[in-house]
Order: sequence, then structure tokens, then C-alpha cells
Amino acid sequence: MVKEEFTALFKGYKVPSEIKSLLEFQLSETIPSYYSNAIYLIDEDPGIIESVSDNEDFVNSFIPFAEANSTGSIYAFWVQNKEVKTLDDCPIVVFGDEGGAFVVSKNVKELLQISAYDVEPVVYMDEFYFSDKEELIEEGEYDAAEFNKEYLDWLRTDAKLKPILTVEAIDDVIAVAQDQYGDALEQFVNKFVG
Repeated sequence: MVKEEFTALFKGYKVPSEIKSLLEFQLSETIPSYYSNAIYLIDEDPGIIESVSDNEDFVNSFIPFAEANSTGSIYAFWVQNKEVKTLDDCPIVVFGDEGGAFVVSKNVKELLQISAYDVEPVVYMDEFYFSDKEELIEEGEYDAAEFNKEYLDWLRTDAKLKPILTVEAIDDVIAVAQDQYGDALEQFVNKFVG
């Protein structure tokens, strides 16, 4: 992963401090592999946003920065207007590799807290959710990320954020974010796709 290429994804915006810190964590020699099934920073744009609409205004409204799951869904900051100076308070949207765009959290801090749960989000054209880890474990379908404990330590110590470790608490975070931004996102996407 190349820092310069990662920074270039941000289209001139300052990389939020938590994401800068996560990048340092991800690039450290002690973390050679995945630290959460729910997030991993990327250094090139996978083109999913363009597959929804290649309109320049649409594409420039989103800043992709991390993969959300192993099938190619991605997280992006949603920059709702040109007056936005910082990405710290921009909502996070997940774009599904098979379609669908959903608000995940009100800001990047909440996304990092959700990612502590270490379960990849399920993203379909018309629905998005995090599975219950206990059920996945019971069904033998759960593989913990190798360095999740280190991620939790990083989250608490460096990012100064409290991990969210239950699916119910994650559902609450998503519900609040979708109440605040969901309709606006749907209208925005429809303007370019509808």
C-alpha cells in the first residue's frame, strides 16, 4: 500500500486524523494482515461509485477509502456540498459490489467503532446489515480477523474511541445515521440514476 496513492483518494481534502492513524497502524510491520472483517483501507479507487453513475458531480461527492467486506463493497465519505471543509462530520456510505448504497454511520468515528465487531457487512441492492457474530460462530461461518485484538487496542488507545461490540448497538448506530441521512442519500442517488 502506498501512502501517496491513499492520500490522492481524498481529492484535496485533509485525511481525518483517525484515518491517518489507522493507516499508520495498518502499515506497521506488526500488523501484516487483516485487523477487522469490517474495514481495511485501500489505496486505489475500485470504480464502484462510477458503476452507479459516472456523472462527475456524483463521483466527486464521494471519497472511497476502505473496503467493507471480502466481496468488494467499499466505504466512502459523502461530501454533501462544496462548502464542506473537513471530512470529520461527513456521513459514511457503503457501496455494495452488487449494487446498493446505504448510510452506515454519521461519521468516520462511528464507523471505526462499528468495525471493532469484526463482522463484515452484508450489502445487497436493497438491504444492508451486519450479521450477528454469535449466530455466525454457531453456524461455523465466522473467522476472526487475525489482528482484531490489536485493532481494539489501537481504537481505545490511539483513536480514543470505545469499541461497539454487539450487533444491537451497531443496528442502533446505523438506524440513527439512516434516519438522519438515508432519505437524502436515496434522493441524491436517484437524481443521477432515476
